[in-house]
Amino acid sequence: MFANYFNPLDEDFKSFLDNLSKNQVGGNISCYTKQNFPDIESIDFAIIFAPEYRGGSLVKTHDADLINIREEFYSLYCGDWNYRIGDFGNLIIGNNVKDTYFALNDIFSNLISQSVFPILIGGSNDLVYAIYRSYESFLKGVNLLCVDSKFDLLDTNPKTISSNNFIGHIIKEEPNHLTNYINLAYQSYLCQHDESKLLDKMNFDYLRLGDLRQNISSVEPYLRSANIISFDLSSIKQSDAPGTTNPSPNGLEAHHSCAITRYAGMSDRVSSLGIFEIDFRNDVSNQTVKLVSQIIWYFFEGFSLRNNDFPTPKNIDKNFQKFIIPISDSNNEFVFYKSLSSGRWWVSCNFEHKSIKVQDIKIIPCSYEDYLDTISGDIPKRIFKILSS
Repeated sequence: MFANYFNPLDEDFKSFLDNLSKNQVGGNISCYTKQNFPDIESIDFAIIFAPEYRGGSLVKTHDADLINIREEFYSLYCGDWNYRIGDFGNLIIGNNVKDTYFALNDIFSNLISQSVFPILIGGSNDLVYAIYRSYESFLKGVNLLCVDSKFDLLDTNPKTISSNNFIGHIIKEEPNHLTNYINLAYQSYLCQHDESKLLDKMNFDYLRLGDLRQNISSVEPYLRSANIISFDLSSIKQSDAPGTTNPSPNGLEAHHSCAITRYAGMSDRVSSLGIFEIDFRNDVSNQTVKLVSQIIWYFFEGFSLRNNDFPTPKNIDKNFQKFIIPISDSNNEFVFYKSLSSGRWWVSCNFEHKSIKVQDIKIIPCSYEDYLDTISGDIPKRIFKILSS
């Protein structure tokens, strides 16, 4: 079904896999070779390598680079999980970028509709535009989360989709199915003031790098509500990831990056992951490649911890403890929910109004700290926004 979109891996790499033990990630991989393409019905995850950089800084990627990152990841030892993983090979780049977008749109929409989790590695992060479009056929409300040092809303060439403005194009898309855009780890000096004003106007969420580094667990509620996770490796500081397209002395640290993808894996709603902006030419001692491998490993680790405890009309009365906090000078109330199975928290407003149906209530993930702050009257910004949403 998808074989025409990919170049198969050669027999030398197949020999590498054959020498791995079943305790290593690669010992459980089904790869696209000349003989066969992975059976979609027999895998849980599909790994796709896409050397498409024409929407950003043009970086020539060689097959040897992509083999290198495979060897690093597949040599790692499995955690307490046993997933069926398919490696689809290297995506054939279209005659123009729009051809690549079309291919990714088709691949992702089909995989997700068949409950196969796609992981895209490589290329510039404008490819997120194609991933977002792939959700339009089956999901009418999409939450997109980008780990990125910039907002990628505006640039000097607004008509062409690029890694600098793809979020702006997604927002302007008609019909629009973007429910929420969330940015983690932005750096103020890399973002235009107009961009943050626009995000505030649209009630989108963003978390500054400094706040994230003070408390890495604060990112977990943001990730819990996302459908698509995009990770721009240039958001990691250069000393930890030298092989990125836009290296910077400031940014996330390696352990932050692994914690973020672990939280992403734990989210019941995340259904695709993209890791972008690798520049193999500037990598030092395979440091970035090794980090990408570990980032993906931690995502799998988090996935194994999924609890499937997101509140629904069917389980909210049975599986959650409810805490009601009156809002000063108002008839409204904040209602917090604590999962009895995982201990995680959610919050809504006006749940007690009998005229409102349970399925119409907007319930957002939050933390125990958010609950304590709300009790004290210091309502967190992202919780306060649900009053006006």
